[in-house]
Amino acid sequence: MKWAALLFACLCFLNSYAECKWKHYEKRGENRENWRETANEMPTKHYPRQDPPDHTKLIPMARYVLHNADWVSLATISILPAIEGFPFSNVKSVVDGSLANSTGVPYFYMSPLDFSARDLTKNNRATVMVSLEETRYCENHKMDPEDPRCTRLMLSGKMKKLKEATPEYTFAKAALFERHPAMADFPPDHDWFVAKLKIAQIAMIDWFGGAKYIPVRDYLAYNYTGTEMLQYHNRHIQRALFP
Repeated sequence: MKWAALLFACLCFLNSYAECKWKHYEKRGENRENWRETANEMPTKHYPRQDPPDHTKLIPMARYVLHNADWVSLATISILPAIEGFPFSNVKSVVDGSLANSTGVPYFYMSPLDFSARDLTKNNRATVMVSLEETRYCENHKMDPEDPRCTRLMLSGKMKKLKEATPEYTFAKAALFERHPAMADFPPDHDWFVAKLKIAQIAMIDWFGGAKYIPVRDYLAYNYTGTEMLQYHNRHIQRALFP
């Protein structure tokens, strides 16, 4: 009975402590999720980005979706013996420029050891697919990723390896390392290189009524800085420095 009473008292104390902590954070204008984060639990809060353009603005929407993506699905033609000639999809980290300077061109940091890079040595044709769901916009608006209103952008073209020491190479590599800092610690013996997709066709699903096709020249010429990504990352930094 003594052990049972002691256990009951401990449980009551822990429950009271948790309630006090929760009220303490409420008084500071914070919620229970903040307390959980400080307790080293997995953070579940997603910091919202600026909302995307209206769906009728095709080019701004296309540029927004790519610039706000951290990764894409990259489809190539496989050279693996068991599935040679089959389409093969892989996840690749991506940028289309620096946080404050969007170009609309997908850039990649690749190794010859990777599935995609090996495929591209034989056939450099590829398709990049990216979804608006990466920003959590669709989830927050109760839309399934396959919902036509959850924009999907598909860029098809030929992959090109950039020459080192060129202005474009320097710009693209700096942008990749800015958005993906872990790349600086990738194994140095993997012969990393920077590649870009030279776009031949742009298809997009962003509303009911089927796919829309965007002229590549108009897409690339559109003056879009993508400053919402810079603001988004600045909020993350401020959150880390001033929790």
